[in-house]
Amino acid sequence: MNQFLLCLGGSFQAAKHSVLILTFCFAFLLQSCQQLPSSTFVSLLPTTNVMIERPEFLIWTALELEQRNAQLGRTIRADGSSRETLADYVTPNGSHRFRYIRRDRDGLPEQHDNIEDYVYVKSGAGTIIVGGQMLGRTGDLGTEIIGGTRYVLGAGDVIRIPAGIPHAYLPEEGGHITYVLVRLPAYRGAVIESPDGEAPALDPPGFGLWPASELVQRNEEIIERMRSDGSSRETLADYGAGGNSHRLRFIRRDRDGVPEIHQDIIDVVFIQSGNGTVHFGGEMIGQSNVPGARINDGAQISITAGDVLHIPARMPHAYLTAGNDHISYVLVRMPAFLSN
Repeated sequence: MNQFLLCLGGSFQAAKHSVLILTFCFAFLLQSCQQLPSSTFVSLLPTTNVMIERPEFLIWTALELEQRNAQLGRTIRADGSSRETLADYVTPNGSHRFRYIRRDRDGLPEQHDNIEDYVYVKSGAGTIIVGGQMLGRTGDLGTEIIGGTRYVLGAGDVIRIPAGIPHAYLPEEGGHITYVLVRLPAYRGAVIESPDGEAPALDPPGFGLWPASELVQRNEEIIERMRSDGSSRETLADYGAGGNSHRLRFIRRDRDGVPEIHQDIIDVVFIQSGNGTVHFGGEMIGQSNVPGARINDGAQISITAGDVLHIPARMPHAYLTAGNDHISYVLVRMPAFLSN
């Protein structure tokens, strides 16, 4: 009997201790959330199918995406894929949508007439077939691609698939490929030749691929062109109206950046290397991208390699480096979708 009471007492103490720990953790999370502006949505928990008309600041950390990939691996559909919507502006044509997709088997061919796909490969490896002729089309899907060009894909690669181009993802045998998909509305104008970089001359025209190995090399070479403000940048490709949208840039910062704000541009950011902080929200004091400007209030959150950011139009933001570290990232400029 005494042993039973002793065991019961020990269980009660353990349960009490667990409750205290949970209470402390909840209080810590509540205090952390209160430090963020009320208009900010930060993806911290593994939610699925986030459907919001006006997404605010969003971050999907490398760790979170790794955890989501594991979860997707446990929910593979009959077609060998699993996916979830990270955020959606709910536009009439299905653009301005962020998805996370894992494929354990070859995917069906796809062709989107009014949508451009920008892809950030997160894990796994495989091949993408681009171009050619898609047969057996029903909606955006088909049964096979005749012709086309094959490109090898790996983690860290960035891809641009123009509207109207058939494509299909083929993971390595016995493996998988997982990627963040960003859907932009098709740009119908002429490709703009940027002053510091031209779009890749790949087949089919308009298709872009920047392998992770190339981005690592660019990060090393760009140091030699560091500006007086501690940053260096180059245009990877410009498919829009002179940089206003549909533009990809590679940027490295060795010092804190000047605050900036864009009235009609959404910034989609793939962090390639380094560590730092992004300051966002609040009120812009001074002129965007002009020394002396600052952000009043707002919030700060740490960023590191592998993170994906969504910075909406009309939101002040600035990149801050950590000590002697740097931040390098691929920037995709998406035209804003503003309901008002």
